[in-house]
Amino acid sequence: MKEALRVIAQMYNKRPAVYCIGVAALVLVIDYITGKSVQFPILYILPAAMAAWSNQNATAYALAILLPLARLAFYFPWHETQSLHMAAANSLIRILALIVYVYLFSRTAYQTSELKKEVTALEGILPICASCKRIRNEHGEYEPIETYVTRHSEASFSHGICPECSKKLYPELFEG
Repeated sequence: MKEALRVIAQMYNKRPAVYCIGVAALVLVIDYITGKSVQFPILYILPAAMAAWSNQNATAYALAILLPLARLAFYFPWHETQSLHMAAANSLIRILALIVYVYLFSRTAYQTSELKKEVTALEGILPICASCKRIRNEHGEYEPIETYVTRHSEASFSHGICPECSKKLYPELFEG
């Protein structure tokens, strides 16, 4: 199961717009088959949000507009009891709501990607000398912790002396 999900995710990452349009088509089919009494327009968020999250903003906004218009087209074969003006007003409301959702999803996706760029985390167990605090690198050599962390992250170091070490190293400054 995990392997199948991984393969699907890889295929989605290669062509996200195609998969978003496919999900949109599936949602429209479900909406049409269930008829006018069972409404699924809330599911229109799914393909539009998928497109916005994968940075396919043009596709996301297009789906936000086209999905409610497609539902409006269902008015004719379903012989709706409400007037065409009311159905059009409902479609306009759905379009506006979906555009807001797409905007919010795209902003969240952008902020998440920017945050991922900023945060670089060291993970796992770091082999460190109990005495000198040097870290064993991938080549089996020990190097200063500052060198290792700087090379494996975007962190940098500045050096100072804490108050306890200052008293140990420079006791003459702290007498009296």
